[in-house]
Amino acid sequence: MNAKRITDRSFFTCPAEELAPKLLGKILCRPVENRVIRFRLTEVEAYCADDTACHSNKYKTGNGVITQHMVGGTLYVHYKNNEYHGSSFDIVANTAKKAESVLIRGGMNIDDVSENYSSQPRLLGEALYIDYEQLNQADLTSSNDIWLEDDGFQVNGKYLKLKRIGLDSAKDISPEDKNRLLRFRLQK
Repeated sequence: MNAKRITDRSFFTCPAEELAPKLLGKILCRPVENRVIRFRLTEVEAYCADDTACHSNKYKTGNGVITQHMVGGTLYVHYKNNEYHGSSFDIVANTAKKAESVLIRGGMNIDDVSENYSSQPRLLGEALYIDYEQLNQADLTSSNDIWLEDDGFQVNGKYLKLKRIGLDSAKDISPEDKNRLLRFRLQK
């Protein structure tokens, strides 16, 4: 495989709504037990600065607020869960203090296509061993524990724009934000 690691910060320092479709088809890499697990990103959701569903807007303090205010390319791991060895996670978008990120909702193991997690962010985090203590606030442009690669996979606009999942019953999210088409999924 002829893939190049994405080390250029400018790839990530764009608005979340722009970064989200750029992430489709890229490969998230995680070394575990003398091997590198590689998942092609197939589904993502943008959480924008003006978005009532964005953690940095919903909460006053905490990991989400702190991490989403960091520079684009930072990994935001949602929580530590002692029941599982993985968590849901976002990639921070934009410049520092903009407070945006992209939730990684789905991916497919490029070495074992039977490992395909569509609309299952926590299970994808488990498959990639996304650990809060080790990876929260990791810099994807320089970390040796997790990084993003581009192997030239062409999306060519072949993705769906959909409503985000799990927001309908939330009372603190505006109706406009609930209906925004900020979920991006590769077409099969």
